[in-house]
Amino acid sequence: MKTPGRLTVALAQTDSALGDRDRNLTHHRDWVGRAVEAGADLVVFPELSLTGYFLKDLVPEMAMTLDGLAIRELYALSTEGDVGLGTVIEDPDHRYFNASLYLSECELVHLHRKVYLPTYGMFDEQRYFASDDRFRSFNTAYGRVGLLACEDVWHLSSA
Repeated sequence: MKTPGRLTVALAQTDSALGDRDRNLTHHRDWVGRAVEAGADLVVFPELSLTGYFLKDLVPEMAMTLDGLAIRELYALSTEGDVGLGTVIEDPDHRYFNASLYLSECELVHLHRKVYLPTYGMFDEQRYFASDDRFRSFNTAYGRVGLLACEDVWHLSSA
């Protein structure tokens, strides 16, 4: 039950299997169940937690559409608490985004598409993902919230 003014957050430090969405979804269910049982109101997963990070050419195969059956399966993760997770989202124009989803009461409350894609060292996200151009905040039962994904945090415009 959500209590205004109080928020207990569980950080799920997972080891996602690259390209194995079914296995990762099972792990998400387990983590959410344990976190809720321990009293968490919100469970937060890492960037691309549902797919693994270094997808490269697997991006199209792992992508989910917002109106697809696969994404609706994720909504059930938020029956007893809110959930933030990462996955690949395909837009109707077939662009792929490194995205963070905020789920609550079996609904998608907010979708953040990563804005700043790293292109240095071993990171080459611009080769596989499109970038969004804005940050948005949104309302939750606990107050106004915003989502950022990794590199987004390092840029002053994010705040």
